[in-house]
Amino acid sequence: MSPAQSPPAEPMTRPQLTRPPSDPSKPMVERHLWEMTAVRDLLWLASVVVLAWGVYALRGIFIPIFIALVLAYLANPAIRFTERTWAWPRPLTVSLFILFIVAATVGTIAGLGPLVTDQVQTLIRKSPMYADWLMHQFSRIGPLSGSVQSLLRETLEDPMSLFQPLFAGTGQAFGLLGVMLGVTMDAALLVFLLPLYFFFFAWHFDRMLFTLARFVPVSRRTQVAHILQRMDTSVSGFFRERLLIALISGILYAGAWAWTGVPYWFLLGIGTGILTLVPYISVIGWPLALLLKYLDSLTASSPDGTWVSIVLWPSVAYLIVQFVESWVLTPWIQRRSSDMSAVTLVMVLFIGGGIGGLLGLIFAIPLAACIKIVLEEAVWPRWRRWAVEH
Repeated sequence: MSPAQSPPAEPMTRPQLTRPPSDPSKPMVERHLWEMTAVRDLLWLASVVVLAWGVYALRGIFIPIFIALVLAYLANPAIRFTERTWAWPRPLTVSLFILFIVAATVGTIAGLGPLVTDQVQTLIRKSPMYADWLMHQFSRIGPLSGSVQSLLRETLEDPMSLFQPLFAGTGQAFGLLGVMLGVTMDAALLVFLLPLYFFFFAWHFDRMLFTLARFVPVSRRTQVAHILQRMDTSVSGFFRERLLIALISGILYAGAWAWTGVPYWFLLGIGTGILTLVPYISVIGWPLALLLKYLDSLTASSPDGTWVSIVLWPSVAYLIVQFVESWVLTPWIQRRSSDMSAVTLVMVLFIGGGIGGLLGLIFAIPLAACIKIVLEEAVWPRWRRWAVEH
């Protein structure tokens, strides 16, 4: 063959550094366990389960890290916008963001501290009268057992008597002291470590995303990017937008109950607004407002016992704010939904609350939404193809 007719040179390829895949024609008895797809899937599943169990067992260490990571994720769009708009270094932007949050928190506490303190002190002062009235009413309906009446009477006469069993012995006293010191140390560490973790994660957040993207196979990057985009839409829609709805709802509840004369209107309104973070839980504020209004009217110097002022107006105030939240704020602010039925949401809340308590209630819905997205994008299609092929 002449040089003119010589075949073109094959392109140079990089040497194969990874181990070639196993030969599918290789007999089953000659394969290693890790060469079987089912065994590899089980190993991956077991690794994820063991990792989740380890994180749960060490949740006292990982909770501040997890909270700081979530806060860095929520604040990253604002930090990125500020960094690009004013061309500030990212560490300076993050530092100014932390200072702004601290200043806003201190200003809010300084401004609303006297109001909160006054309502808390009033509630503590009137609680014995509320308990006395409730004991009297229950005694009229049906006699309480002697132990319950004795407990209520001792509590009214000496509230500190409830804590006497904790100090019955020296060992128990030291045990309580150790618990109190432990709680104090945990709170101090959380206050100190949370801004530190947040600063680190917020500073390197985009770099961490880029590093994680390099470990995704090229053939899977489009699918993984689509899944992560859906997760980001769902999670950010729950946290950023739901937090704003909770803040506005809390202010509306507090204002409405202050207008209708509900006692402790600020504590009750802000608390009910915070409860809107968890679906269907904020309804607790309604009967609680009616009960406090009724008890306060009985213990007031000039009682107003009409059902209009006790039941009607506080209920109308709650229902109006509930209507505004459900039909105005949520469609306007929270356009992105978890796309789960009411029954599924209730089950998810029970599971999350049972596993993680308050944090479980807060993070149960976005975590369930992410799991649902992974199942829809990666698991169900393969399962349907397997069902069709077999």
